[in-house]
Amino acid sequence: MRNLACSSAALIAVAAPGLVWAQTAPPAERPVEEAQPSRVGDVVVTARRREEAIRDVPSTITALSAETLEQKSPIESVGDLLQTVPGVRFNGVQSENLAEISVRGSGTQRATSADSAVGLFVNGAYAGSSTLGGRNFKRLDYFDIARIEVLEGPQGALYGRNSEYGSVNIVLAQPQFRNGGRVSATYTDDLQQLRLDGIVNHQLNEKVAFRVGAQVTGQGGGVYYNPNQNKYYDHTDGYLVRGQIRYMDGPWDVNLLLDAQDMNLPTFVNQWVVPPGRLAVLPQGFTGPRYDVPSDVANDLHQTVQRAMLTAKYDLGWGLLTSTTMAMQYHSKQNFAAAIDLATQGRLQASGQIGLYPLGGTTTDVKDKTFYHDVHITGDAMDGQLQWLGGVEVLLQDDDYTRDARTNPCVLTATSSICGGTPTAPVCYRLIPNAAACPATFPLAFGSRRVVPSEYRSAAVYGSLKYDIGALSLSGELRYSRDHKTAQQSDFRLYTTTPIGVPTSYDFDEDNLSYAVSASYRLSESSLVYARTGTGYRAGGVNNGTVVANAPNPLQPTYGNETTTSYEVGLKTDIARNVFLRLSAYTSRTEDAIALVTDGCTAANACGQAGTNFNINGGTIEVNGVEAALDAVFEIGGGRLAVGVNGARQDASFVEVAAVAGAPIKDSMVAQTPEWTFSTNLNYRRELTPGLTGFANVAYNGQRGGGQDTVTATSPFTPLEDLDNVDLRWGVLFRRMEVAMFVRNATNQVIPVLKLQQVDIPLANRYTRPRTFGVSATYRW
Repeated sequence: MRNLACSSAALIAVAAPGLVWAQTAPPAERPVEEAQPSRVGDVVVTARRREEAIRDVPSTITALSAETLEQKSPIESVGDLLQTVPGVRFNGVQSENLAEISVRGSGTQRATSADSAVGLFVNGAYAGSSTLGGRNFKRLDYFDIARIEVLEGPQGALYGRNSEYGSVNIVLAQPQFRNGGRVSATYTDDLQQLRLDGIVNHQLNEKVAFRVGAQVTGQGGGVYYNPNQNKYYDHTDGYLVRGQIRYMDGPWDVNLLLDAQDMNLPTFVNQWVVPPGRLAVLPQGFTGPRYDVPSDVANDLHQTVQRAMLTAKYDLGWGLLTSTTMAMQYHSKQNFAAAIDLATQGRLQASGQIGLYPLGGTTTDVKDKTFYHDVHITGDAMDGQLQWLGGVEVLLQDDDYTRDARTNPCVLTATSSICGGTPTAPVCYRLIPNAAACPATFPLAFGSRRVVPSEYRSAAVYGSLKYDIGALSLSGELRYSRDHKTAQQSDFRLYTTTPIGVPTSYDFDEDNLSYAVSASYRLSESSLVYARTGTGYRAGGVNNGTVVANAPNPLQPTYGNETTTSYEVGLKTDIARNVFLRLSAYTSRTEDAIALVTDGCTAANACGQAGTNFNINGGTIEVNGVEAALDAVFEIGGGRLAVGVNGARQDASFVEVAAVAGAPIKDSMVAQTPEWTFSTNLNYRRELTPGLTGFANVAYNGQRGGGQDTVTATSPFTPLEDLDNVDLRWGVLFRRMEVAMFVRNATNQVIPVLKLQQVDIPLANRYTRPRTFGVSATYRW
């Protein structure tokens, strides 16, 4: 484990996180930052940019507190935040840089140069981007959180661009006006990973409080191993730091936050699964190792983030003014390769096969700078019968994307030597005794480099009105957005300044009008029925990839906006004391749907390199679905049992397709949209003796049906694997000390999360992590 130096900074998070129901120990054992609501449905959220109970919001929304999430198991990824949310799926694909969130058939499907169709927000500030890493939260975003809010269905009117199928808002814990804190250690045995966390909250006086925290991770082992370099593909180490300061005086509530991340994160590894008789270069077939995968080239991911956020609230008397400003930059560099080394290639050639080029690989280098500012005012009139909101928003993003694709500079045969190195320092590897010498001058390019700087400028004005007429509530939301994007693309022969083709530039200038209208009727104090319609859009952009002249599908340089209109009806009700039920049904239609397709290249066909994914406006998508969720608390056996159960059914398909090369096939499924998702979470807590409390948690989530990729003429349907994941956690709480054991993937189900293939020929798979065990200890004061 390497030594890590951490520095702390001063600051603060967003305004009052609201009330989140959770199981908490008595005040003498654990300080409670906010009073707890009396009923499950009374959780307070900020879904409509004002605080209100979840049972009063006329749309599908889920809110989970940090404690509820940590009861399941340690939070290691965004998937841990979302695995119990109905209709939501997290596509991890082993690498956080490529991971993304799918809601209600959004199916972004590894769209490598598109924004997520789900809005990503931290403390209400937009945290996504259209470059690599921009469709997933950073680890910094789910460190020391207060809660997470998930809104399903189009949220374009209040949340703007890329909240087309929903939005996820992570609310960070903020300074409280009391003294306290915690320290914790989490050790995962199978990874030999140790994570240390520390949080200190201190009240300086009646007006000022601060909160500082840090997390340090070190890892000595792993599951996926590269024996050639004595490194693990799933290695994690590094640090997170955050400092916050909060000032409250009269009408003012001002928060300043500064934080940073510097981490080495898991990259991905593929297992070759080529069957015999299907590929000319591997006529005998080839199945590589799954866990100990040798490679002679770099495979890693390093990500840094720096962020500052200022939130100010001022009570005007007649309205509440809220200003949120965020400046963030991140740098993400990843290396990945074809998962074969020189020694393996030598064995393939010795058996008479051409084999695979062992020195190929890709490096992606992304730098993003984001500035976000939002100002809005909320207020009431007519004795609270009329509620109104008005706001303006600005987003500025600068991205620099570079992709190096390393390819074979010589023709590969069953008796050729392997060409490598660079044009100024060529290297020849003779792997078999009868191998022919490398050419004196390597005849082909060593690969290509694509450089894509881009600028994104977006501004919007928005507002909403809500009017109550007895038990009936009517509301409307409206937003006008203007988006402008410029991008330049230049391609070069790798390791040289020799251009490939002519540099190109693109200029986007589009506007959008999004709306939402809802009506709700309170059947009783604890029952609400509602109907809602709304729209949202996902901004278009530029494809980042490498042009290959002989690709079966030519790469398209640009793609335009997609827009979605949705209709939803629902019911929220208490069916018993602290038994809260939510039901909803919806239908949506997406025009100019952004679909990811491939250029059809592989390292084993005429292209000689891995395929390039790119985006097109593939046609029109229709999605239909139903969702149900039940949350309850029961007193059983002298303890308290909290139950969360949900399920969702969704059908998403292309009902119309565009007339372009590589377009989806009509009536085919939208990629990465399971037909069924479901989960159950059970948490039991009971006092064993005075001062000693025992607890146990069982979390299950599963999925059925759906397809992996967009189905095209050259990409057949590839089914998603059925998933059944069980996480267990149990332990004891003695006064302020908590000790717990946990098991991730208790049934040890290992399935492919990604299947790579050439037309219908399997090539390689990427898998989930097998079962892991661990222990954690936490002390609070």
